[in-house]
Amino acid sequence: MAHALIEILIPIGVAVVLPVAIVAIVFKSALASDRNRKEIILAALEKNPNLDVEDLVKRMKKSNKLIKEKLLARLERGCGCCLMGVAFLLLYFFEFMGRTDLPPIMGPALIAIGIAFLVSYFVGRRMLAKEMEAEQQNMKQE
Repeated sequence: MAHALIEILIPIGVAVVLPVAIVAIVFKSALASDRNRKEIILAALEKNPNLDVEDLVKRMKKSNKLIKEKLLARLERGCGCCLMGVAFLLLYFFEFMGRTDLPPIMGPALIAIGIAFLVSYFVGRRMLAKEMEAEQQNMKQE
């Protein structure tokens, strides 16, 4: 009886409780970060009421990745997923070291995810070419 209960509770905990806990932690940390930024801005305004708020917010803004860096991350993920998918297919077909418990869908699924990342990279590179050039010019001016 206890063994059957454990067999039910562990998948429920992993599939339900763990993702909810991760989302809650990320959400709370984002709220805390925003709250801290607001407190810093309010404290700066109390000390110096003539302070330019827009300039302060701009300087405190989190450094976002450049468009080119985001696209290169997609390219990297796409290549990695495709290579892992091919490796899983090869492992499955050659039954690496007698292991047959490898699900055959893992390889094609990883290849499909990799292809999606690669398509996203190539389409994004073509569509965001002007924005990337403008971003590079802004970086050169600063």
